[in-house]
Amino acid sequence: MEMDELLTFLLLRFALIAGVVLLVIAAVVVAVVLLRRAGRLDEASRYVAPVVRRSAANRRGAVGLAGRAAAQYLDSRNDRDRDRDGR
Repeated sequence: MEMDELLTFLLLRFALIAGVVLLVIAAVVVAVVLLRRAGRLDEASRYVAPVVRRSAANRRGAVGLAGRAAAQYLDSRNDRDRDRDGR
C-alpha cells in the first residue's frame, strides 16, 4: 500500500466517523425537539437520568466528561423543577 492510498483510506475513515457522529447528534436534537413539543421531555428525562449517571460513572475521557456534564444538567434541572413546584 502506497502513501497516497493510506492517506486516502485514513481520510475516508475520518469522514465516515465524523458523519456518523453528526447523524447521532442530529437524531438526539430531533428527539429532544419532538419530546419538548409533545410536552413529554420531563417524563423522558426521568427515564434517561439513571442511565446517563450509570454510564458516566464507568467512562473516562471525553465520553465520561460529556456524561458527567449531562448528569449534572439533569440534576440541576430536577432541583429547579422541585423548587418551582414547591416540593
